[in-house]
Amino acid sequence: MAMKPTKKKRLTWLPQDIIELILVRLPVSNLLRCRVVCKQWDGIIRDPQFTMAHLRRARHRPLLFFQRGRASGKSFPSEAVLFDEAWSPSTRDVPVIDPDDFLCASCNGLVCLYSSNSTIKIANLATGESMHLAKPVKYAPQDQSSFYSFGFSPATNEYKIVHFLPGQKLHPAGASFSVIQVYTLGDDKWRDIRTLEVVSLYCVKQSGVVNVDGAMYWLTHDEESNWRRAVISFDLRDECLELIRLPEVDFADPAFANPFCYWITEIDSKVSVAAVQARRDSLLARKLHIWTLDNKVEKSWTQKYSIELPALSVLGPHFIYGDKIIMHSRNGGIYCHELTSQRFTIDATKLVKLLDFSPRSYENTQSYMCVKSLVRLDAYKKAGMVRTRKRKEGWKLKKWEAWEHDRSKIEELWRSGHRIQQRMHEMAHVIGAAISLNLPAPPDQNSPHRRLNWVEQRRVTDMLESHVDSLDAPWKVLVQAADAFSSESKKMTPAADQAKQRNEEESEAGPSRPKRKRKPSSRFDSSTWTT
Repeated sequence: MAMKPTKKKRLTWLPQDIIELILVRLPVSNLLRCRVVCKQWDGIIRDPQFTMAHLRRARHRPLLFFQRGRASGKSFPSEAVLFDEAWSPSTRDVPVIDPDDFLCASCNGLVCLYSSNSTIKIANLATGESMHLAKPVKYAPQDQSSFYSFGFSPATNEYKIVHFLPGQKLHPAGASFSVIQVYTLGDDKWRDIRTLEVVSLYCVKQSGVVNVDGAMYWLTHDEESNWRRAVISFDLRDECLELIRLPEVDFADPAFANPFCYWITEIDSKVSVAAVQARRDSLLARKLHIWTLDNKVEKSWTQKYSIELPALSVLGPHFIYGDKIIMHSRNGGIYCHELTSQRFTIDATKLVKLLDFSPRSYENTQSYMCVKSLVRLDAYKKAGMVRTRKRKEGWKLKKWEAWEHDRSKIEELWRSGHRIQQRMHEMAHVIGAAISLNLPAPPDQNSPHRRLNWVEQRRVTDMLESHVDSLDAPWKVLVQAADAFSSESKKMTPAADQAKQRNEEESEAGPSRPKRKRKPSSRFDSSTWTT
């Protein structure tokens, strides 16, 4: 009789293309676990072609980055909050982001992080893999995170870091640069590329940089345009620059002043430029104009949206995700609203609050498109520019000891509160009382991602305060039930004592002799006879 194949053998019966079609639909977290199922699955998941196929299916989600800084007399570390497909914020720290990091760019699931030390960090948010690269300039007092960007060239399959080197010459708009330093992952050195003319560094810092379809785009100053801005394109394959002028737009409106703020962004995989006008009778109310570059060769533009924002502002560089726009208020709230049409006004009653970032400043908050991917960095780690991370940095620094202590204290209070709740439920079960306590269980201490981010810390703190306030009612129920249980026990005590006393007396007297039953006589009795 033939033996039935085991589950492991059944897996090998499936054609590899069918297995790939199944695996490519799984999220990264599941794929990382699937790698240990068998060698075949591990080889499929590690294949660069599978990585790109999975990446093409991945959906872009918002990544909000909060730069380190001081607020309300307290130091806050740099942290990131990722949103899932249901627009729910993450609750754990991103392990690859240290408290002193600044986010420069996000591309294909990789992020470029800047810090005050001598290295630039490239990391995968989903897998936790990272590497440190030497900066092009070791000691540059004017250097900062906004002078770096990171992108991918599909034509060459290369990842490149771009650095705008501050120059000595002044631009009419302020600081300038005339050299772009480029590093290709896997190379052994940075390369200098000179621009044809001095370019505004101020515009780069204020408006940001985006990577779209193998090219980087940023804004520069242009007096000939009524936008007072123009777009510069830097092709990552040929490493050449191109100036793209913006369309002629009449911003004249008696109700609104001239544009005072500009963003370069990406919408539906196309380069877009946004201009903000303030309302004359209310500086808080604004109008947002968004134009999209439809054809790079013909340099044709189309107006995408015209949105009126009541007392709200957008976050850069990315603020439109599918059919939603992300905005922030000055009181520390981040909201999203559906894009109902090409021209519309934000309805305050339809705003959905995503989170509260107070007391942090909105000026230190950024929004980036992010995906979770399987892109690996091990192929680039043998390059000469790769550096070893210092032993003591990040959360190990002394300046973050107090922050770590507060975080650990909140987590310990959560665990203690949950233990108390469990004991109260056990007590209620014993005495027959009914109480309602719903404090959720804390995260596992042994989990590698157990550190709560600061948004979750605030939520947990509020939850614990509410939980403590809600303990009064169930505690009174337990006390009353315990008193009733005690009274009932006292009533039962005398009867129990009497029964115990009788048993003791009988034990002292010894065992009593059982009475014998009289048997009926077997002798003749004349009285039973009748005549």
